[in-house]
Amino acid sequence: MLVARGAALSTVVARLVRLIAWKGKVFDADRGELRNKVTPFGVRAIRAKVYRGASRLDGGECTVLDYSRTSALAHWIRDEIREVAPGVHLGIVYWGRRKILNFALSSPGSPASASSRRASQQIAVTVRATVPPDRVAEVQEVLAEANRRHAGGEFIHFAEMAGVHFARLVLVPEETDHTGQTMPASIVYMSEADAPLDAHLADLVAKAGSGLGKVFGHCRNYPPDGAPDAARVAWLRAHCVSSDAFYVNTVGRSLHQIQQEARLREAIQEFLDRRGAEQATADPAEVRAAIQRYVAGRPDLAWARSGPTPPALRWQIREAVHLAGVPLIALALLPVILIALPVWAVVLRWRERGDVPSQEHPSRDHVARLAACEDFATQNPFTAVGLVKSGRFRRATLTGVLFAVDYGVRHFFNRGSLAGVKTIHFARWLFLDDKRRVIFASNYDGSLESYMDDFIDKVAWGLNAVFSNGHGYPRTRWLLWDGAEDELAFKHYLRCHQLPTQVWYSAYDALTTRNLETNASIRAGLFAELGPAETRAWLALF
Repeated sequence: MLVARGAALSTVVARLVRLIAWKGKVFDADRGELRNKVTPFGVRAIRAKVYRGASRLDGGECTVLDYSRTSALAHWIRDEIREVAPGVHLGIVYWGRRKILNFALSSPGSPASASSRRASQQIAVTVRATVPPDRVAEVQEVLAEANRRHAGGEFIHFAEMAGVHFARLVLVPEETDHTGQTMPASIVYMSEADAPLDAHLADLVAKAGSGLGKVFGHCRNYPPDGAPDAARVAWLRAHCVSSDAFYVNTVGRSLHQIQQEARLREAIQEFLDRRGAEQATADPAEVRAAIQRYVAGRPDLAWARSGPTPPALRWQIREAVHLAGVPLIALALLPVILIALPVWAVVLRWRERGDVPSQEHPSRDHVARLAACEDFATQNPFTAVGLVKSGRFRRATLTGVLFAVDYGVRHFFNRGSLAGVKTIHFARWLFLDDKRRVIFASNYDGSLESYMDDFIDKVAWGLNAVFSNGHGYPRTRWLLWDGAEDELAFKHYLRCHQLPTQVWYSAYDALTTRNLETNASIRAGLFAELGPAETRAWLALF
């Protein structure tokens, strides 16, 4: 946002506005409309019509955002925007005929937006495109064939791409909302990667092979064979969807670091194996010194003498500002919160009493389709989609809950544990279809049964806070209690809403989260100053 001469003031004000009041615009190409994301929760409101027209500035062609026919609040507002670089637009805001403000917009894959995200950290990439009804069966067959061959990494060459931890392709089925309106089927690509978003999309297009076109080629306006890569990148960028909450097991642990630390452990283990029984009677300090000499003598392991690259200072500052800024905003809004909270609680309890839990059980065929996509590695994918309960109250409640979840996992639960659950590598929550549906996707260790038990035993209240806003969820009390405590009902609900993840890739499918943490500890302790007890504990890692 440009409010004054000089980048410093503009940047500071823009960040404050983005944190407190306005978080961007969401375009709906099919309706020719947009909605602004306002308040700290990103509520989609203040609708505008979007069309091409003549600029009031110079008469040239521009994109007009016209609020005069759609919003009583912003009736006198007119925005004009022009693209000045791929995915980057400059805009002017008019109040009536008077120019009052300049602003900039960047689409989810543009360099500008990529740099504003957690640039040096892991990112969640989601690309979603609707599938015409007459093409759904073809897409299903393509995904089923890839699953029959258990070849997610061959269908799209993920291993050749830079920094991809996990990736998947999922078909979200058509569904009818509470008003009888159809929400179309769609193909969803998800990945967790180290690269900035624009670089990741370019890499995906360049190295995906024919797999990308086999699924997205059925979608509207996907560039045909022979089109330049830039056209495909632009199409993917236009179909990117932001996560409403994103959990990372250990923020900043890159794929490169994971692979290096796994090789380090293997090299040291081979060295110890060659020593055989000799090390069993040797002094622990002498054994560690021998390991240090061995590693120091291998040029390919020279990197192990130093720690991982820390996050960029700019990222650390941005995270610190967000960590402090949200509570400060909440404190400023405390009088409003104290008035609204009792009203919200009464409405919540009234609605909970009227909730009707689903009695549906997963069919044998559905369970068989899910099982065909599971237990091929140490890890498993989980993907589920559900209909949000009807009404603005539940949508607003879930929006607030996911905002709180994202704040928590961003600042507190980012070092190997999600409120006590330590088997999850990545997880994300995001809205679909104008917040009428929500999708949850994760990558976890072990079986689904142990995964669900882990959640029920340790964070049932967290499950309830999020999923109780879903249609048919076991009845809750005051948002946090009951619900998932009915273990069988919860498991039936989750299984019924789970989708087959037929194309799935893991860059390190033999490593659990515990393995990753152990490998990182081996590196950290290799050349560190350790006492006798610490040395014995370090050797016990092998």
